[in-house]
Amino acid sequence: MGATLQRRTVLGAGAALAVVASNAARAQQGFPNRPLRVVHGYDAGSNPDVIARHLSGPLTELLGQQVAVEPKPGAAERLAAALVARQPADGHTLYLMTGGQVVVSATDKTLQYDLLRDFDFISTVTRFPFVLVVAPDSRFKTLGDYLSEARRSPGKLSYGSSGIGSTLHMAMELMRSQTGIELLHVPYKGNPAQPIGDLTTGRLDLHVITFTGAQPLIKAGKLRALAVTSKDRWPFFPDVPAIAESVPDFDVSSWLGFTAPAGVPAPVVERLATAIRTAVGQPTIRARLEELGNEVYPSTPAEFRARVMSDFAKWKPLAHVIG
Repeated sequence: MGATLQRRTVLGAGAALAVVASNAARAQQGFPNRPLRVVHGYDAGSNPDVIARHLSGPLTELLGQQVAVEPKPGAAERLAAALVARQPADGHTLYLMTGGQVVVSATDKTLQYDLLRDFDFISTVTRFPFVLVVAPDSRFKTLGDYLSEARRSPGKLSYGSSGIGSTLHMAMELMRSQTGIELLHVPYKGNPAQPIGDLTTGRLDLHVITFTGAQPLIKAGKLRALAVTSKDRWPFFPDVPAIAESVPDFDVSSWLGFTAPAGVPAPVVERLATAIRTAVGQPTIRARLEELGNEVYPSTPAEFRARVMSDFAKWKPLAHVIG
């Protein structure tokens, strides 16, 4: 009697696994069955928007369905993340997330979503540091000059960022916490030309910015780079020192990566991950991403999740900075 029951249990479990496998295979074979959309949390023309649009063509070809880009700017990616988290978990809605979302999730207890619970992580696309810039005629010739004056005059020197709680802001707060200096934070929203103008006129001492925004201005001589936030010098700007050369062990870099609402069937996640890795590996796409100051940085879903968890642990102790 017991042996018969055990046999039936094994057979039942085998049948259940067969059904799961069959459903997964059907999910992969039927995907995608309509156009896909890529949502991101920034304005048209921003780094995520430009990269999403560069990838939409190759992904359309690889997946056999149109891939449309949908900016959903506002609230430091909170609006985009909340929107995507509510969508069906079928792989047709993707979220091009930035490392800034981890900062938000690690420091804001009021979010409508849980980063690690509500999203599947598919593949990273690029990674990049930020750059500290000053006016061309600034008295600060090196980051050491800026830090030395900050120590002599606590709270007098200013720096600008894209907003309170942004990765750019938190990168400077991390540097401040590691050096013990006091700085005046000036958050900017909207027009990216405003902080550049304030640098030029001397109303702002230093600004932290993405390479996408800084690169053309540095090349045109309208800004001067003091340091990059990555642990080592950035290959695309090898003459610019890393902050770690003045502040040992400092290392901040961000990334872009594709996520989806949690619960997408594993075969669909794998197909999307394969398509993304193939797209960013195309020579023309790779070259364009590098021109924008990005290192091509594809990953597996597991590697992506591990990176998010590592970043979360880095930023969580700084939650008090934004209350």
